[in-house]
Amino acid sequence: HDSNIYLRSDNETSDFITQLSPELNMEEVSATRTFSAHYILRIVKFKRHTDDNYVGHSGDLSWDQRLSQNLSWHIREGFYQSEEPLEENPEITAVRRTRNKYSRNTVDTGFTYQFGEEDRVTVSYLDSRLWNKDPEIEDDVEYGPSLELEYWFSHRHGFILGYSWNQIEYKADPPLEASQPLKTEDLKFGYQWRWSPHTTLHLDYGLEIFSSQDPGIEDYNVHSVMAGLDHDFGPLWTLSSSLGFFYLDPKESSSSNGDAYSFTLSRRFARGSVTLTGEGGYRLEYTDAENRGFTKYKGVSLSATHSISPRTEVYTTSSYLREEYTTREGGNNRDNTWDISLGTSYQILPWLSAVVELTQRKRSSSGGYSGYSGYRSGGYDEYRDSLVLFRLRGTYEWR
Repeated sequence: HDSNIYLRSDNETSDFITQLSPELNMEEVSATRTFSAHYILRIVKFKRHTDDNYVGHSGDLSWDQRLSQNLSWHIREGFYQSEEPLEENPEITAVRRTRNKYSRNTVDTGFTYQFGEEDRVTVSYLDSRLWNKDPEIEDDVEYGPSLELEYWFSHRHGFILGYSWNQIEYKADPPLEASQPLKTEDLKFGYQWRWSPHTTLHLDYGLEIFSSQDPGIEDYNVHSVMAGLDHDFGPLWTLSSSLGFFYLDPKESSSSNGDAYSFTLSRRFARGSVTLTGEGGYRLEYTDAENRGFTKYKGVSLSATHSISPRTEVYTTSSYLREEYTTREGGNNRDNTWDISLGTSYQILPWLSAVVELTQRKRSSSGGYSGYSGYRSGGYDEYRDSLVLFRLRGTYEWR
C-alpha cells in the first residue's frame, strides 16, 4: 500500500499495488574471464488506478576478460525502465510528478594494463542515456573518455591520478532554446600512505571545469581538497573517513566555498551489525530530471540488522539529505529529505522467504522557480509518503 503514488503535496492519492518480479542471475568464472548478468521483469498492477499499470525492466552486465598476462578488458552496463516518481539510482534525487515511462542506460568499457604488482593504468569510455515520455523533461546523453593511473613508489607510498572529459547533450521535441551542450573536465590526484598494516592515510585534490554554450549559464571551476583515514580495527570495527573543503570559482560572479566530508563506521556483532555513514560537499547535476548545475549537499544515514533466530531478522534504516543550489534565475532552493524504514524477514523454507516492511518518507522544499521549462517551483517538490510492503520471494539455484 502506497499513500502517495504520485508524490504530490497537494493531492495525496493512495492505492494497493501488486508486483510480480521474475528475476534471473547468471555467473561464470574461469581462469581468464569473470561474467555476471542480472535481469528483473516487473509487472506492476494498481487496484484502483489501473491506468497506471506498467511493465518495467532492470538489468546489469559485468564482463572482465584477461587478454594477456598484463592486459585486460572490461565492460559494465546498467539499464532500467520504470514509471516510478523516484528513480532506482539513489544518486538521482529528483522527483517526477507524472507516471510516464522513462529509461536510463549506462555503459562503461575500457582496458587495464598492469605494469607492476599494484601499478596499473586504465583507459575507459562512458556513455549514459535517458529516454522518457514526460513532455517536460528532456532526453539527454552523456559521453566521454577517462584515464586512471595508480602507481606505488614503494609498499607504503603511492598515488592515483585520474582525468575524464564528458559532454552532455539534450534533446527535446520541440527543441528548447536552453538545451545547449555542456562540457566537463575532471582532474583528480590522490596520495596514499600505508602508515601501518591496518591504517592508510590519504590526501586528495580535485579540479572540475564546467563550460556551456548557453549564454545564460555561467562557466566555473571547482577545487576540492580532502584528507582521510582508513583503519581496520579488527574483525568487528571498520572506519573510513575524509574531511576537507571545496572552492567554487565562477567566471563572473563571486566565489564561494564549503565543507566536504565522508565517513563510514561499521560495527559487527554476533547476531547483527550497525553502520553509520555520512557524506557532504558538492555535486554537478547535469542529467538530473529536476536540476542542472552546482548543488551543495549534506547527508547522513544509520542502518542496523539483528537476527532474532536463525530464520528471523529485523532491520532498520534511516537517512537525512539536505541539498542547496542556485536556480538559473538567481533564486536559492533548499530541499530536505527524510527516510526511515523498519522491517522483518522470515525464512519460511530454504528456498522461500517473507518480508514485512514499513517506510516513511518526507521531503520539504523552499525557494522559487527553477528549471528550463517551468517543471519545478517552490513547494512543488514537497511530498509525504508512507509505504506498507509485504513480499514473498522464492529462489531456485542451479550449477
